[in-house]
Amino acid sequence: MADETAGLEAALSRVIWLADEHVTVLDSCMRYMAAHSWVGGGAGPFTQALTERRTRMQSAFQTAADQIADRLRTLGGQPLPVPRFAATITIPANAANGFAGMDVEAMTRLVQDLDRAGKSLAEAAQRLSVESMTACVSPTPVHQVAEVATWATTQVPDLRRRLSTLQQEPQGLASPALTAFGLFGAFAPDPHGTAKLLTAAANYDTTAFTKLQHLQRTGQDPELAARINAWWRQLPPDRQAALLTGRPHEIGSLNGIPAATRDLANRRYLAEQHAAVTKRLAELQKSSKEAAAEIEELELQLRQMNAVNKSLALGGVNGVPPALLLSIGLAGLNGQSDLGRTAISYGNPDTADNIVTSVPGTGTKLDGFASDAARATIMWRQANRSAGDKQVASIAWFEYDAPQWDFGLLKADRSVASVNIAVTGSGALASFTDGLRATHQVGKDPLSTVLGHSYGSLLVGITAKRRIGTFADQLVLVGSPGVGAGRADQLGVDQVWVGESPQDLVADLAHVPYRSETGPGGILFAAQNPSGPFGTDPGDPRFGARKFTVQGTDGGLLATGAAHSSYWNTGSSSLVNIGYLISGHYELVEEVLPPSVRTSTATPSLLPTPPVPSPRADVLSPPIPPSPSPQAPPTPPGG
Repeated sequence: MADETAGLEAALSRVIWLADEHVTVLDSCMRYMAAHSWVGGGAGPFTQALTERRTRMQSAFQTAADQIADRLRTLGGQPLPVPRFAATITIPANAANGFAGMDVEAMTRLVQDLDRAGKSLAEAAQRLSVESMTACVSPTPVHQVAEVATWATTQVPDLRRRLSTLQQEPQGLASPALTAFGLFGAFAPDPHGTAKLLTAAANYDTTAFTKLQHLQRTGQDPELAARINAWWRQLPPDRQAALLTGRPHEIGSLNGIPAATRDLANRRYLAEQHAAVTKRLAELQKSSKEAAAEIEELELQLRQMNAVNKSLALGGVNGVPPALLLSIGLAGLNGQSDLGRTAISYGNPDTADNIVTSVPGTGTKLDGFASDAARATIMWRQANRSAGDKQVASIAWFEYDAPQWDFGLLKADRSVASVNIAVTGSGALASFTDGLRATHQVGKDPLSTVLGHSYGSLLVGITAKRRIGTFADQLVLVGSPGVGAGRADQLGVDQVWVGESPQDLVADLAHVPYRSETGPGGILFAAQNPSGPFGTDPGDPRFGARKFTVQGTDGGLLATGAAHSSYWNTGSSSLVNIGYLISGHYELVEEVLPPSVRTSTATPSLLPTPPVPSPRADVLSPPIPPSPSPQAPPTPPGG
């Protein structure tokens, strides 16, 4: 008996020493994760898996020691005190200090430490097995330590492969997208099966690209663009080149692909389609009249491509940086509607310090898009004047089916009086801005502005509520009929700015229908409702936005269509203020200070009868006359 207890005491001493040597082997990995991998994607699940294994390993050593001590007591021996092995981890105070990206050197050390921990725990499991058999106790703790060792060593090859890509990033820093889905991509939750789709897309699977584009249009996955960015950056250069040649339109349409790469792919696709359409038109025009429908569609595609080429030509001249074609969709191709779609940036949004994305409104079509592109260049010039040494990127975005001036459709879901178009289009806009974040250069914290004009402001407002806190830093709303919100603070951005021309008919829609109020002497006036068909009037002080000054137009009090398109007029106060907002010079913005807002239920201020038709009972808002045609200088449509 004495020999047996002496053997157990020696075994307990060795197990305590073994535990003391190994219970902290995963601590350095935990610290690296806390300090250098704070972004989403797979980092969180990896940290959780690491934490669970560390706890499981410590508990296994604890159980092994406690079992031997219990056996000693049963035999009448006096075991050594068994310490507690659940040690806490000290995290540096500056671990979460806004680090933008990932320290690749630190992650390299993490992988090295994980490799050493796995090998060390494997040896410890073997030694613990011997002690457990000698002491005649349960081998369960041995299996638990061995499982942790296997897990650690299994992660190392995949992490090293992914690190080889991250080490190629400039200055040893990786983007948040690569941090999340590059190094720890195997742990990322994948509810939409994106990983499988991207693997198939890398093998030129057209169906996979179609599914990715659908997922992108719906905006269901806020991390889709980051996944795409990590996928693209980890592809071998020869595979990237092959995809650019064989699938240019598919690559060019994916948010998360770097802007310069999308431009290369989309210009290649544009040239291919232009040659194909021109050739086919020449063939059909020699044939019978039965080809009239196809000729009409091809001629529309040709007009759309000419508008895109005209827009691209605005870049690289008169001080404006070269244009980047971020997307293109032609009528009737790849399921695209007759309106077409595109996004063009003047300046590279991946490296810019100040980015503005402008969203047009009613009446926008791809074949008339050159005027919307011109507005983007005008804003670039104005913002660049006050940007100093900071780079500006001005993006003209049109990737939704904007409502058109078809008064026969006022009752339909496609009318300007319906929110449905904005709700449907918000997925595409949300995915686009997700892509801007995913591809942006590490180390820069750009000021992101989204500008919505007219119905485009409704789309902007609805999208902002889909991406609370990540959509943009600020919204600029001009000529807005409403943004689908009751208050500015519901939009989840730092600042909301509003500009309204006093004669802008469409901005007046933000507070229709009007109601009658009885003034002094029994005289009837029409008082504005603060809420209209698309939520609270953004220009109403109760909405909570900040307002900048906007010039009036000739015509006195009369509301006009020209006023609705006057915000980009050269030298106008609205354009000057928009430029300051884009560049972040708020101290220079000429702001309209709001009057004190009464919180009582007293009758609101009485206003003269507004020059708008009475609303019909069967529509949400009165008919709106069209703005000037897209080709009419100096200002484009965009109601």
